[in-house]
Amino acid sequence: MSDPSHRVAVIADQLRALANNGLHFTDDPYQIERFHTVLSLAAELLAMVDRRDVDELRPIFRDDLTIRTPLAVVDTAVFDDAGRLLLIQRADDASWALPGGACDLGEAPATGGAREVWEETGYQVEPTALLGVYDSRLCGQRSSRHLYHFLFAGRVIGGKPIITDETRAVDWFAEDEIPWDALSPGHEARIRFAWTRHGSPDTPPFFDREPLAFGPTLHHGET
Repeated sequence: MSDPSHRVAVIADQLRALANNGLHFTDDPYQIERFHTVLSLAAELLAMVDRRDVDELRPIFRDDLTIRTPLAVVDTAVFDDAGRLLLIQRADDASWALPGGACDLGEAPATGGAREVWEETGYQVEPTALLGVYDSRLCGQRSSRHLYHFLFAGRVIGGKPIITDETRAVDWFAEDEIPWDALSPGHEARIRFAWTRHGSPDTPPFFDREPLAFGPTLHHGET
């Protein structure tokens, strides 16, 4: 069963996005008031499952009214010549994961993936293929934000392993050596697909499929 507190945080983020985006596109004072009410309720909802209380969250929500969309994050599956996969052990919770993180402004996802590998492991890698795009809501990721995970393949072109303040360990694993029970949430699906793609290079990139729903809009009536 999924963690209900995680679901509450995601709903709060969706409400915040609804309010922020609505405020960006309206000059109607009544709509502005309603969207600020939604924003306040989103902060109150998040406070139910967050370490911060509502009095701390409300000013944060009020002061950041930028349009909110899913965040782009990136992981890279790096295999060595022996067919082993590179993983990091996270410093915060000791779980194992693919090297990765959030993309920076001004960089392409593949570039961000190479940068994250360099920062977290000490290896310089060249991205070689896009393996897939994963939706954090659908792959077991525990995040209060809606994330799009770009998964790339990469190969080492230089560097040497290092330990940073983000990692406890950096190591290479054969498929039967992967610490499946100690993986960071959301990484199992991406790691398993990386192994599939490594063994079958013609496998098409992965993307999540949801039931399609084409509801009414301002320009479309009931369907």
